Amino acid sequence: MATEVKPTVPPPETGTGLVPYRLSVEQFLKMIVAGVFPDEARVELIRGRLIKRMTKYTPHNFAVDALARRLRALVEPGHLVREEKSIEIGPHSRPEPDIAVARGPLSDYRVRDPQAENLVLVVEVSDSSYRKDRGPMWSLYAEAGVPVYWIVNVAKRQIEVYSDPAGKGRAAEYRQSATYGQGAEVPVVIDGVEVGKVAVNEILP
Repeated sequence: MATEVKPTVPPPETGTGLVPYRLSVEQFLKMIVAGVFPDEARVELIRGRLIKRMTKYTPHNFAVDALARRLRALVEPGHLVREEKSIEIGPHSRPEPDIAVARGPLSDYRVRDPQAENLVLVVEVSDSSYRKDRGPMWSLYAEAGVPVYWIVNVAKRQIEVYSDPAGKGRAAEYRQSATYGQGAEVPVVIDGVEVGKVAVNEILP
């Protein structure tokens, strides 16, 4: 027997009287399987809303490739480094971070994507997407309890590291932060243990 999927219905948005319809991850996946989105559409589900992903360009792609390669050398085989693949954050969010490091081998994710509790590090490489990555994505990952969140800030040529997540909803935050500029090395901390360092100059072209 099929189970009816009921979306979360939040209170009306202030001043409009409109009640947005928030999709669940389950509904979003059914839409993908049904071919609702054309092949060229690049969307992700954030807090029940469909969000268009930014177009990437060469410096962004270089940073993702270079950082993923370096992280694999530091954390595998005990962890899995995923590039631009979906993760699930609660029942209403299925973002596609540029890099996510999850506990366990690839076989653990044969039939499911990593959940919030599986993640040890999430990275977003920001160019035109900085306001999103430092705003709604920052609070989303903090609320989910992702222990470490990096923003590779291409424009400022620096890597921002956030840790110690706390809080709920859009008020969630990371209580610790550090910024590493050109010439610096960023500690890679996995489950509270530093496993190596990444040179900023190796990641940013």
